[in-house]
Amino acid sequence: MSTQKRLSTNLTTLTECAIMLALSFALSCAKLFEMPMGGSVTVASMLPVMLISIKYGVGTGLATCFVYSLTQLMQAVASANVFPYCETPATLVICILFDYVVPFTVLGLAGLFHKMKLTKNTEMNIYIGIVSVVVLRFLCHFITGVAIWGQWAPEGMGKYLYSFLYNGGFLSLDFIICIVCAVLMFRKAELRKLVNID
Repeated sequence: MSTQKRLSTNLTTLTECAIMLALSFALSCAKLFEMPMGGSVTVASMLPVMLISIKYGVGTGLATCFVYSLTQLMQAVASANVFPYCETPATLVICILFDYVVPFTVLGLAGLFHKMKLTKNTEMNIYIGIVSVVVLRFLCHFITGVAIWGQWAPEGMGKYLYSFLYNGGFLSLDFIICIVCAVLMFRKAELRKLVNID
């Protein structure tokens, strides 16, 4: 591949990443429901950055999703309704890492099973990838739910159950919207071709 062609390809990839990143951020601002101590149901905000991983692979996906995690962190700082609950430097670090940086970055692993060809059905591999990264995101939020937010669990409810219900509640709805949008999207041949689905 010539230098000029490689540069053109890299520029196209970078442009698509920037567009999908901006789209994910915009959709994350379109909140259908917001939880009192962080977490919200959005209009499939996870899907655009996942599509980068599906199309270009895990490396590009993780890089894009890491930048996306920083936008989510900045959004939380701007809202000023999360970090006041972090009472020590340790809980602040846990919150930043496991409520923002790690859970949104792992969305970049969505394309892993697409490339591995886990099953013969390409579309099913993509859905397995989407489900897997949402589960990983849930586990990250679950950790902070137990370590930080569990102290605000209703009387008589353990912090593990509280974290499971709190994080599972909003994230399961967010996931359902995301997967429905993916299914509808992949019905269109033009859109399938856009993300390199056979």
